Amino acid sequence: MSPLQNPQMLRSNQQYRRVYDQGRKFHTPFFTAFFLRSDDHAHRFGITVTKKVGGAVIRNRCKRRIRDVIRRYLSQGTQGKIPDFGFDMVINVKSATIKAGFTELEDAFTRTMHRWAESPADSDRALPLR
Repeated sequence: MSPLQNPQMLRSNQQYRRVYDQGRKFHTPFFTAFFLRSDDHAHRFGITVTKKVGGAVIRNRCKRRIRDVIRRYLSQGTQGKIPDFGFDMVINVKSATIKAGFTELEDAFTRTMHRWAESPADSDRALPLR
């Protein structure tokens, strides 16, 4: 198993908008995930938590937990289903995340990644070359 590394994160509003507008959506009890294939081989992630979920401390705790789930999933390497093509993923956290156990979050994330990997290709939504 490789060491836990920080995942690459989406930074700009434009990157988030592109994933929301052109990506595919998957729901879980803890978050909604948006996926979009990208033209490079990077796996980039974005995490959003609205004020509806809670105050700043709660929102930051939710983001840390989701980042840790992503970090652990990526460190599994070939054991996890990590696509060999690049993608951008945005996770909109729901309030159920606050009381969820860590293994529940990991299972939901893993199931979501598997569902997306097994779903029909979204090449019709892929970005043109930059």
